[in-house]
Amino acid sequence: MVLSRFQDNQTNTIDLLRRTDQLRPLVRRLLIEESTQELKPSEKNSVQALSNHCQQQQLKSEEALNLWLSERCISKDELLLQLSLPIKLSKLALDSFSAKAEARFLQRKEELDQATYSLLRVKDSGIAHELYLQLEAGETSFEKLATNYSEGPEQRSGGRVGPTPLSRAHPQLQQLLRTAPVGVVLEPLAIEQWWVVARLEERIQASFDDAMRQRMASELLEQWITTETNHLVKAVCSRENGP
Repeated sequence: MVLSRFQDNQTNTIDLLRRTDQLRPLVRRLLIEESTQELKPSEKNSVQALSNHCQQQQLKSEEALNLWLSERCISKDELLLQLSLPIKLSKLALDSFSAKAEARFLQRKEELDQATYSLLRVKDSGIAHELYLQLEAGETSFEKLATNYSEGPEQRSGGRVGPTPLSRAHPQLQQLLRTAPVGVVLEPLAIEQWWVVARLEERIQASFDDAMRQRMASELLEQWITTETNHLVKAVCSRENGP
């Protein structure tokens, strides 16, 4: 068990880890290693993970890899264990939470739906309505008006936003984008200190495919890991402070 890794004669070490905010990450890592120790990634996945690591670190030979390992005082097997953890966690997530993944998806679907839209914002109502009329009449492009007039960060992208989760948009704008017809310029909308003109370009409905099943299962696993880590940290600290 994870708790058994912390012996009574390690009180000073535990205190040091706690004071330097390293106790929680360590407990979390030990929990993950313990929970995935029976899982074995395929040789193909292990080889690919090592190859990706060497490419990222610019390790172009076996000698370069050995030097990298030596500088960090770890063995190749220990590195392979580190690299295999994401693969193992993906497998553990599906093994443990696949049956609950669809329910979580349905619960979160509105947050997962995405959209691409054009946006410009100004502080003057008159300008906003004039720009809206130009766009509605097809006299100019959204990109040109956003670049020349928008006072928000979307000016740099010609007014283009996304694809991005609809949940990230302001609630007032979010509500309109969920029901707006694609390609129709929306009348100026007052949001806080801004007047906003927007046009939905594409609405992307989230679907429960294999990738989404993995994502939802991984989120549920992360919740479990966080909860268990909190319990274990409290238990370790209680032992340290106990009689």
